[in-house]
Amino acid sequence: MELIELVKLLEMKTGKSIKKSGGGYVGCCPAHDDSSPSLSLCEGDEGKLLVKCFTGCSTEDICSSLGIAIANLFPERISGQTTRKRIEYPYHDEEGKVLFTKIRVEPGFDGKDKSFYWERDDENGNVIRSLNGCRKILYQLPKLLKGIVEKQTIFLVEGEKDANKLLGYGLVATTAPESLKWPDEFSEVLKDADIVILYDMDKTGWERRDLLCKKLCGRVKRLRVVGLPGLEYQDSHGKDVSDWLALGNTTQQLIEIVAQTPDCAPPQQYGKIRAVTVDEFLDMQLPKREMLLAPFLPSQGLGLLYAKRGVGKTHVALGIACAVATGGVFLKWQAPRPRKVLYIDGEMPAAAMQERLLRISVTEDLKFPDPSFFRLITPDLQDGAMPDLATREGRNELMELMKESELIIIDNISTLFRSGDENEADSWQPVQDWALELRRLGKSVLFIHHAAKGGQQRGTSKREDILDVVMLLKQPQGYRQDQGASFEVNFEKTRHFTGDDAASFQVRLVEQDDGLWLWEIDQVKPSSEIIEVSKAINEGLTIEETMQRTGLSKSQVETRKKKAKEQGLIS
Repeated sequence: MELIELVKLLEMKTGKSIKKSGGGYVGCCPAHDDSSPSLSLCEGDEGKLLVKCFTGCSTEDICSSLGIAIANLFPERISGQTTRKRIEYPYHDEEGKVLFTKIRVEPGFDGKDKSFYWERDDENGNVIRSLNGCRKILYQLPKLLKGIVEKQTIFLVEGEKDANKLLGYGLVATTAPESLKWPDEFSEVLKDADIVILYDMDKTGWERRDLLCKKLCGRVKRLRVVGLPGLEYQDSHGKDVSDWLALGNTTQQLIEIVAQTPDCAPPQQYGKIRAVTVDEFLDMQLPKREMLLAPFLPSQGLGLLYAKRGVGKTHVALGIACAVATGGVFLKWQAPRPRKVLYIDGEMPAAAMQERLLRISVTEDLKFPDPSFFRLITPDLQDGAMPDLATREGRNELMELMKESELIIIDNISTLFRSGDENEADSWQPVQDWALELRRLGKSVLFIHHAAKGGQQRGTSKREDILDVVMLLKQPQGYRQDQGASFEVNFEKTRHFTGDDAASFQVRLVEQDDGLWLWEIDQVKPSSEIIEVSKAINEGLTIEETMQRTGLSKSQVETRKKKAKEQGLIS
């Protein structure tokens, strides 16, 4: 589509004139009730059309309102010469009439390997690139209905390419127009069918699998869910059944796997708790836990970093956030690849937070894959108070913002969890349930917290029950205020790593002559408490006797005993 065509289409849709502005145009947005022109249109690189609504309407909403696809904003030719490869997947109704067609183009738009959009004819024969107002149906519907009547197994896959692949081998396969949308009428079509779900090994594939199980279990004649052996999970662009067949596997092997797969059990009528046999559990293809920041912060990990006021918690938390978001290094820790981070700040002035991030970006020369890999919520930028995360309403207020993030840093517990009693275990229980829910959704959470006067984390120790790692920052003996940010990093709980990785170390933030920051790192000698505990244990004292000698609590003695063993101080 040319820019002038888009201008004319917009004038027809809104009934209002479009004005020339610089190298483009401005007019009223069709996606909302716009009385004052808020939409800009111009031509970008390689003929791409750029549209922007300054009140916040998305490009998808704008295109949908105009009855076009986002694909219309891109030229058919790229780089002046190359023509995109176009593949059509027509959707036929029961009578064989094409209702709409999914178009796949390679290479895709905006730098993607592939892109998809829709085409259909209106009553006047005009091509419309939208499914708005069109009846949605399952792919290869006539063959699907015939297969159900003939009592054949129906393979429900994620894409049209996979469906065509299986159809080419003499099997019956179908898919839905959209991966994560499944109208109830689709379930009605399949009610007499023997369904096998084949899912892609990525995040969307797993979400789609769960959606289909919820929609179909107990509503179709038979349902089985098959995870193809040999395909490893990855967050995006995971392998599918076409890839599995390309590896040399056969449809006969697929049929044998299906025959050995138990039926999907219908949801229990009472309660939502699910139990599986040990065989089922061991056969599950669960996503492997990867490291967000090695060695201490895994995917789906829950952690706590705490320290007394002014020690450097936010310095460290921001360093962790930047390293994870860039795939970089911070202190002794390495992020294997960039991950999306949401940093929720509950107390820092925006100007102070901005200054710290600017200093970090200059020092580390941060290179984010794109700006969305590090997002920040901070009090000074809000119209009202920050949500109280101790309440369901407060937590729900942030859930939408958390969807795309893999690491959520909550800085800190005191300012963001304001209701309830900090010392009561019961007050923390809803937050613990929420943290476990975020873990189930694939998120990692790092809580930042204050230490009490005695040095332990403030409030109930119940916070530590579900955590993978607990980190304490404390100022070294003989510390003076003029030394700035100088502290020891101590791991008090390490669920998945030990030895040198869990050893304490000391860091000091030094400002160089050129204004850049430098972290100096040294190993920490065993603390006097660890040495004292190790001596008591080596003398044969019990935990209780060691508590009496040292004046430490039971948990403190056990923690220091563990550290002493790791450092070779207990024989």
